[in-house]
Amino acid sequence: MSSRFNNNPFERRQVMKVNQEKSRPLPPWMSRMRAQWVEETVSETVKADNCLFGVIIGPGGSTIKELQVKYNIRVLVPRKGSKDEPITVQGKDKTLVKNAVLRIKALIAEEKERRRVTTPVSQTLCIPKALHGKVIGLQGQNIRPITQALKIKIQFPNKNDNSDEVTLTGLPD
Repeated sequence: MSSRFNNNPFERRQVMKVNQEKSRPLPPWMSRMRAQWVEETVSETVKADNCLFGVIIGPGGSTIKELQVKYNIRVLVPRKGSKDEPITVQGKDKTLVKNAVLRIKALIAEEKERRRVTTPVSQTLCIPKALHGKVIGLQGQNIRPITQALKIKIQFPNKNDNSDEVTLTGLPD
């Protein structure tokens, strides 16, 4: 008996009663349902970065609900902060599970592409300090058409700085 309880027989009965309730078997119909679900369930996993879980869940859970209703499956998304845990898709029909996995992978790919296209990229070039003026041109006449055509920003070092590094920033493509 645990040392935290005194030898009061009433307390011992209460503890035994609680332990018996915890170990009580499931009703037969529930056991059959559980066994049937375990036997017939198809499960697949999808790897994705934690930052992309929101895309699968959607605003207010709308995307995940839509997937679950459309494909008659369950989608288990790991909690925020969990590392390297995949998304689990479970269902009774193998083709529906496969289709749901393909849809989830497509959502992830679309979001990755959207982020790639909308995230600026920077590149540093070494152009000798003596040529900075020629590249810029009189009042920016040489550099302005380049920045407008390519939709980029070109940043030269200050006049007092002896650096040759010029930074180009813009969207990929």
